[in-house]
Amino acid sequence: MPQYELNLRDYLRILRKRNVTIIVTFLVVMTTTVIYTPKEPIIYETSATVKIEERKTIAGLITEEFLYNPADRMASETKIITGYPVMKRAAELLGMINAKSSLQEVNDAAGNIQGSIAAEKVGDTNMILIKATADTAQRAMDLSNTVAQAYIEENLSEKRREARAARQFIEEQLSSLENRLKQAEERLGKFNEQSKNLRLAGSIKDKLVNLEFTLAELLQKYTDKHPKVLQTREQIRGLEAQMKGLSGQELEYARMQREVEVNKKLYDMLKEKLEEARIVEAQKVPDISLVDPATLPGGHTGTDRNTKFMIGGLLGVILGLDLAFAKESLDTSIATIEDVENIIKLPVLGVIPSITYRSKEKESVLEKFKRIFLPVTKSEGEENYIRLIVHYEPRSPVAEAYRNLRTNLKFDPTKKSILITSTVPREGKTTLVSNLGLAVAQKGTKTLLVSSDLRRPQLHKVFGLEREPGINEIITGKVRLEEALRNVSDMILGELSLDQIIKSPGMENIWVLTSGNIPRNPAEILESPALASLIKELENRFEVIIFDSPPALPVTDASILANKVDSVVLCYEAGRTSRDALKRTKMQLESVGAKISGVILNHIAPQTESVSAYPYYYRYKYRYYGKEEDKEEKPVKIAKDRADKRQIL
Repeated sequence: MPQYELNLRDYLRILRKRNVTIIVTFLVVMTTTVIYTPKEPIIYETSATVKIEERKTIAGLITEEFLYNPADRMASETKIITGYPVMKRAAELLGMINAKSSLQEVNDAAGNIQGSIAAEKVGDTNMILIKATADTAQRAMDLSNTVAQAYIEENLSEKRREARAARQFIEEQLSSLENRLKQAEERLGKFNEQSKNLRLAGSIKDKLVNLEFTLAELLQKYTDKHPKVLQTREQIRGLEAQMKGLSGQELEYARMQREVEVNKKLYDMLKEKLEEARIVEAQKVPDISLVDPATLPGGHTGTDRNTKFMIGGLLGVILGLDLAFAKESLDTSIATIEDVENIIKLPVLGVIPSITYRSKEKESVLEKFKRIFLPVTKSEGEENYIRLIVHYEPRSPVAEAYRNLRTNLKFDPTKKSILITSTVPREGKTTLVSNLGLAVAQKGTKTLLVSSDLRRPQLHKVFGLEREPGINEIITGKVRLEEALRNVSDMILGELSLDQIIKSPGMENIWVLTSGNIPRNPAEILESPALASLIKELENRFEVIIFDSPPALPVTDASILANKVDSVVLCYEAGRTSRDALKRTKMQLESVGAKISGVILNHIAPQTESVSAYPYYYRYKYRYYGKEEDKEEKPVKIAKDRADKRQIL
């Protein structure tokens, strides 16, 4: 990224440059949203409200007297609603299980209902909200109301169980007390027959009787160590101490009489409580009441599908923008003319737009989508058409870009030979050499294109020529220069047709020196003294000589040729090669004495403003030339029978 503050124009450039990343990310997020949204089940939710009354039954009072529970009752009841007993009863009411169901079936049914039920306290009230969720509105309503009904029935059953336990406890105590009362009455009767004239102190006796009764009643509620029990016993001991002066018979009589009276009172009290417990056990009034039954929900819960699609689209755009700016921040290539000139301290001689998109003028939206996201390898005919675009479309904006480059190179008698190289392969050197040569030749300049790439030569394919003989055979002395030079006549005999040759002027001023046979030692061939002599001879014969060289970093061929020509030009595909590699290429060429004239930015998309110094060029040129109607048919034939060509000649 450039080391300066970004402005609005830079942001627009980044968006246009990374539009594929943004579009792909958006489509991926939207596709994922569309795929997974229908799979999300539609959930309906409704709720019923129940009210819990304060327990005031005899069974409850007895239980509360004997059992101390400091917990929050509303929180406990909330847990009870979602507990196993209520869920099991709800499953029975819904017909999911019956008396013949196995334990596993009962557990499964209770678990399914439990997963769809939630209970929560309503504020600081004594009400609880029973929420139910289901895949249909009717089932959600039935589930909520059924659980509320099951909770009420379970509460009533629990009340009955507590009342039954209380009744059984009272009956046991009453039976034991009845036996003690009979025994006490029998002993008292026998003692009365033996001691009819006994007199007791009336007031002390009455107090002791009352205290004994109180003590017996307290022992029904509390333990022996309870403070009230201990206090009552202390009072009894005090009264008994006062009666020490009485005779032993009087004391015994008083004790027996007191025991009978206490047992009678306890017996009467327990009889009364037994009747109350029986009434409670028989009653059918629960402590829970249904305040607000569940109704059919008006709609399903969760986010609407359209809303989810909107959210997914928004997230896709945001994520796409994040990825685009992240890729831009991690991109070590150079994207603008200012950066190129500031980093490598060389002028930008020309800006060549990308011409791949011009291969099809009338293509459908689907074809454009495939071309952007599913790029296919171009055929050899399409490649050659692009490499001779100045010849086939001399009035196009691309051809005009090459003419601007021709003007900026300023060819003169002191600057005839020029070497075009790049940092890495596939930056468009051969396309640049062939189209620049055509642009120079169209001016009437006698131009020679030399295929000095002895490793992967491509120039002979552009003009439909045989690769041999070429520069390799000349340097090794196998052929003379005249035998290796090719011109328009050889092109016509090759794969270019006559109508293609005469389509535009300039082909008659083009000569091509092919690479020849590919040697095992290309560097040694280029280091031969015969090459320097060959270049001088070529400079005497031609006005402009353009060398097509291998990339400078992978191999040393460009460095060998660089100091043998008048000028070197670097071909750089903006946004592809790192700036460090470009700087290294410049240093490597300068270290061998090369005269680097500048840099050519290649494959620049005209829709972007990565070449921010020339925005007007693309806006004007493409608009201007795009309106020009060329009614002539484009050349579509790439080859003809060579015998027919000879007849034409």
